[in-house]
Amino acid sequence: MPNPHGSPTHFVLKLYDRRFGTFLRSNVHGQVVPHTQEIEAAFRTFVMKGTMLAFLEWLEDTNKTRDMPMKPRHFLDDADNGPVKFEAALWAKCHENFERETQAYTRLRDLQGKSIPRMLAHVCLAATDDEPVDALKEMSPELVPYLEVNGILLERIDGYELEDMTASPLAPPTHEWQRIVQSAVNLAHDINRRGIVMQDCDPRNVVVHEVSQTPHFVDLAECRFRDEMEKYWHEWEWDDDEDWDPEIEYWKFVDDYDNPKDIGAPMVTRAKRERGVDLQVEYPTCKALISHIRHRKAEVARKW
Repeated sequence: MPNPHGSPTHFVLKLYDRRFGTFLRSNVHGQVVPHTQEIEAAFRTFVMKGTMLAFLEWLEDTNKTRDMPMKPRHFLDDADNGPVKFEAALWAKCHENFERETQAYTRLRDLQGKSIPRMLAHVCLAATDDEPVDALKEMSPELVPYLEVNGILLERIDGYELEDMTASPLAPPTHEWQRIVQSAVNLAHDINRRGIVMQDCDPRNVVVHEVSQTPHFVDLAECRFRDEMEKYWHEWEWDDDEDWDPEIEYWKFVDDYDNPKDIGAPMVTRAKRERGVDLQVEYPTCKALISHIRHRKAEVARKW
């Protein structure tokens, strides 16, 4: 299958598997907690007894009342089945990442193949070959997903990570760097304007195509959606204040995360430090947007 650059398209299967990932499986000290057959057996017992359902309901209710959700690593020291709860919380995190990333790709459909990879398919795999097919068939349907691994089939962007631009043999001459970094910064802002805020926005999550030298965001699992935030704000009655405005609140949230600067600032520092190249990157300002929104709404109010 040819891509817009005229070269053959390759694909990558991204799996959301709780059993792997150094950061995902780290404890509070940053040490990786290995997955073992013993803990897997205990987790499966946890699922089969129906305890998983109750735990996930408790976790969801608890996180609704917290400013920051509980991380899987917080359960490791729990005296009551801590390691198993760690696995259960990891499953919940992987499931959330899968749901958010597939939703993000769907919402950014018009950018697929241009600024983000094309998403070709969703997949669902059995976690291991150890579970007999007949045993899975006999399980309650609501329990089966806990022993499966979700994934997505994505177009592979052949190139280099933006964070490696200063050293990669695939990178263009230094006079092209300004354009590439500015394009990535602008793309981050464009994604924000479409109602998506990336909570893990970093040059390592941007791949620059080796032929076109255009940046592509390739990791959208850690993100928030504007409509979901507005629903949360209304549920918590933030709108009781007559001066409160959801559009302004969204752009304040965007400003707090500052996705464009998350991309541009590290690259400006790296280009100067490693190659002596000065990049003059321009960043969009949320404060100017907020001021414009207030002015526009004040004008509408005056007309009424």
